[in-house]
Amino acid sequence: MAPLRRRTALTAISTTTAAALAGCTDLLSSDTDEEGEDVDTDKLEDAAATFVDDLANGRFEDIREQFVPEMKSQYASLGQLEQTWMGYTAIGSEFEEIVDTSVTEREGTYTARVSMAFERGDHDLLLAMNEEYQYGEYIPGDEYERPAYVDPDAVSETEVTLETEMDGCSLSGLVTTPADAEGEVPGVVLVHDAGRVTMDSETRATQLFRDLAEGLATRDIATVRYNKRTLECELEDDEYGIDNVAVDDALAAADELRDVDGVDADRLVVVGHGLGGLAAPRIADRDGGLAGVIGLAAPARSFAEVVLEQAEHQATVGDYEWETRAERVDEWSDQIDRITEGEYDADDLLVGYYGSLWNSLAEYDQVAVASSLEVPTYFLQGDRDTRATVEDDLERWASELEGDSSVEVYDGLNHAFMPGEGPVVPFEYDLQNNADERVVDDIVAWIDEL
Repeated sequence: MAPLRRRTALTAISTTTAAALAGCTDLLSSDTDEEGEDVDTDKLEDAAATFVDDLANGRFEDIREQFVPEMKSQYASLGQLEQTWMGYTAIGSEFEEIVDTSVTEREGTYTARVSMAFERGDHDLLLAMNEEYQYGEYIPGDEYERPAYVDPDAVSETEVTLETEMDGCSLSGLVTTPADAEGEVPGVVLVHDAGRVTMDSETRATQLFRDLAEGLATRDIATVRYNKRTLECELEDDEYGIDNVAVDDALAAADELRDVDGVDADRLVVVGHGLGGLAAPRIADRDGGLAGVIGLAAPARSFAEVVLEQAEHQATVGDYEWETRAERVDEWSDQIDRITEGEYDADDLLVGYYGSLWNSLAEYDQVAVASSLEVPTYFLQGDRDTRATVEDDLERWASELEGDSSVEVYDGLNHAFMPGEGPVVPFEYDLQNNADERVVDDIVAWIDEL
């Protein structure tokens, strides 16, 4: 079947697209008419369609040749191009056709939106070009969509503000509750993974924590979620310890949820994702009143080992090397040795994290703390995850925790507990997807047994 491509007139670029591709303007802009009168829109659309066709057929060298020279090293590594398409097929499965193209313009930079049909749904790609039809930056063009298992009418939300012990540092949050629950309901404190993370745990077109919060509210469980301190507040380099970036604010969130009318304060559970899952046993230990701990893709081993192995995977997955990521692995390997030997200061930046975090993690054994808890624990893991893994992390949780502890493995789910296929690549997390309904249902079933 020949690709169906609807032609769309050249228009002013949207604010969202302009912000996403703002970095391209200087390198791609030209002295041609700002309204694009001297540029053939059909040729721009054809160039964008060729970009996608070359991606789909593995013609990465051809794509690289068509890039603006100054942008090749940043956006046109063969490994990077390959992983881009691997991301689309991981989420969408088999590519079917291009269903639409359109072009927008701003300050001499032209952005094509290419809508593509895959076996499991449609996905978009945004591609910046200049008047010579050369390529610049490209990013996914998907937008978030609420999962089918959420009933919007069953969900009620209230904005809250969490105060921290830092002057001038408060965190925006949301308490999500069932709209028409009968009697008191359990509550969940959602704790983020590493990085500067929003309350929704948002990466372009996915929102893991929003999926969980609204899915749980639909099933009569309340949640509190909040912007991470590293997103909203200015921390000194030596202030990135695990308590500052994860534990203290989770404790404040738990207190906030306890005060919500209709929430059973005796049935509060911490649900931590990634680094938040690693911190979850400490949160429960310090709080002293939580009813249980759930870890989502929670590392049981050294976090430094997790970070390095993830970097190695990203550099080598696929047939082509991603040169800048391979260079990062070489650099980080030396830094891991410094972390292991304790040869760093609190304000040193090592493998993307400050020494203050590494100091705090060196003094914390998450498995030992979890073993000492007198509340049930539940650790969930997707089998496609390359950050925390079944073999290196979940099996340790399973083997070393005794008593009221259980684990769960999900076929086909990545680190964000979203479905896909094939090797995991970073690009897939930016495409529209949702937390798997099985995860929501299993969390509900586990909490209902408390």
